[in-house]
Amino acid sequence: MTEQQTADRGQMAAQVLENEAYQEAMRFIESSIIAQWKECPMRDKEGQQILLQLMKLSEMFKNSLNGMIENGKIAQNRIKMDNARSENLPQKMLRRVGF
Repeated sequence: MTEQQTADRGQMAAQVLENEAYQEAMRFIESSIIAQWKECPMRDKEGQQILLQLMKLSEMFKNSLNGMIENGKIAQNRIKMDNARSENLPQKMLRRVGF
């Protein structure tokens, strides 16, 4: 995957995390899991384990998107650095002056 693709992917992941429908869906899923866990009998170890796995899976999904965002930021910084390195002298001087 190219740096630009990684940067674009990070921007798309940020759009997902900022999306109100996504946030509402994740809140619903997590609150449902917690509600089911509270109602789960103590003797139902398998049920508790499944609910814990579901909660960990939702966290893993969010962490995956956050990782894509961070990787995208790093890729974007690399792109900027590469572009700055490839500038010729007049372009560098104009950038420093603020044009």
